[in-house]
Amino acid sequence: MKFKIKKLQQICIGVILFLFVNNLCAKEYKRIISLAPSVTESLYELGEEQFVKGITIYCPKGIIKKEITGTFLEPNIEKIALLNPDLIIATKDGNDERAVEKLRRLGYEVYVVEMAESFNDICTNYYNLSEKLDRTKEAKKIIDRAKYLAEKIYNKLERVKETKLFWEIESKPLCTAGSKSFMNDYNHYTKTINIYKNIDARYPFVNTEDVIERNPDIIMLVNIGRINSEEIQNWRKYKMISAVKNNRIFIIDSDSMFTPTPLTFAKGVEVLANTVYGDIFNGK
Repeated sequence: MKFKIKKLQQICIGVILFLFVNNLCAKEYKRIISLAPSVTESLYELGEEQFVKGITIYCPKGIIKKEITGTFLEPNIEKIALLNPDLIIATKDGNDERAVEKLRRLGYEVYVVEMAESFNDICTNYYNLSEKLDRTKEAKKIIDRAKYLAEKIYNKLERVKETKLFWEIESKPLCTAGSKSFMNDYNHYTKTINIYKNIDARYPFVNTEDVIERNPDIIMLVNIGRINSEEIQNWRKYKMISAVKNNRIFIIDSDSMFTPTPLTFAKGVEVLANTVYGDIFNGK
């Protein structure tokens, strides 16, 4: 009996020591630079804005003034050096790998967020980042909230018949979302079907003739700065397409869809649902 009590005491002491040492070893980052809009948005949501010292030109500005450290693809190494960061955060699918490696060779700690092919990936990446920043409690609440909001919209569309949707990400050349894009989960939660979900790529190039053949019920133009109302007029020439015949061509802002954090994804689901099913969500 005494042996068991002693053994239990040793285990308890070991656990306490582990937690104490782990807490001491957790590094606090006070000078963070973000190299991607989705990273910047994540940092703001997790309550880290006060520690963000530099962002790219395309990142959300936030409340506190920050230095601009170049673009998404071309970070300004000299400006980054002047800010003396203790952590730089990049993304695997967006930032130039050579630039990331150069920053590491210069001695900077660079954390790279993995590529996301689904809403689940977005949530996993978000939680992993929160572990790096010791913000897991906040992340869990945010992820749970985002999942609830997305499911709420999905359930509201329970009786809606699925419709075929064409994502236009770029017009020249014509680019869309394939099977490896998280955009397919926007389709899932809004009861729409991506007409190119069978293409084994993230953002494949396609041609107008093939879009006509697949005959989408909805054409969704994602405005990343180069798509405007002229593109709607361009599609209206093809009156044989169901989306054109029924006046179902829409423009949606890229910020609503392409800054993937759990919360912005849920917001994107809401924006898409309101765009496609305005009569349902406006209470008509």
